[in-house]
Amino acid sequence: MADRRKPRRVMRHMRRIPGYRYARRTVVPRLRDSATARAVVHRLFAVDAKQHTPLDVTAGRLLAGVGTERLPVVVVLLLGLPPQRVREVVDELAELQVLSAGFRPVIVMDVPELAAARAYGYPAELLLPADGWPYEGQSWDDYVRTTLGTVFATYRSTASVVVGPDGLGRTERLLLASLAPRR
Repeated sequence: MADRRKPRRVMRHMRRIPGYRYARRTVVPRLRDSATARAVVHRLFAVDAKQHTPLDVTAGRLLAGVGTERLPVVVVLLLGLPPQRVREVVDELAELQVLSAGFRPVIVMDVPELAAARAYGYPAELLLPADGWPYEGQSWDDYVRTTLGTVFATYRSTASVVVGPDGLGRTERLLLASLAPRR
């Protein structure tokens, strides 16, 4: 019984402090939405190794609220996609994300169209394109393999989707929709 009384007593005293309601309504939501606060907490308190997604990868600007930091991270590879199709594919990803509320995309592309991903607040990585690869000491495949390994480790990706030159296919849409949390 004593274990339950003490937290209740503390909360009763906290509610009497001037400014408590203001802090609860304004400061707490701002702290939850703050990328800086999340990064500080993430660095101060080591994330448990059993946790499969880091807390500092944002879900973008379309999803918000408590729990979005626990959604699986999906690396979306747009390698070889024509530059004029990138915006269309990212728009489609955003639509799928809103409809399923089941994933946080990290977009990897080889064309400098980062604005398409950043418009939704998605993290984006740019790879050097294969044509005109300037380094003879390393093949482009080795470069991509190493870079993608770093991307998967950094973002702790749960899944990956390869988008072909025609955009998102039926299989990719089904995979992304299947990541929605079970209710």
